Amino acid sequence: MNHSDAPLIANELYVALLGSGAPVIEMTLSTAGTRIRITAMGQDPLPVLYSHGPGWQIVNGLCHLAGLTTDECGLWAQLGTSR
Repeated sequence: MNHSDAPLIANELYVALLGSGAPVIEMTLSTAGTRIRITAMGQDPLPVLYSHGPGWQIVNGLCHLAGLTTDECGLWAQLGTSR
């Protein structure tokens, strides 16, 4: 599975967690049909600046769906036409 915006989105998610001070960042790539979901996870809840800052606008502009993980320690973005 290949998507031209996936590397940029993964980078923005990684930088957001790195900027928040996360000492360890786990990156996950999941696929299902035509969908790709990229998740970046840290160990602590993200401050609002890192979960909704300038990089968030880039991510939202390039993906179909995006959000915080349920524990608010990570960010995810979904690419693809199926929901």
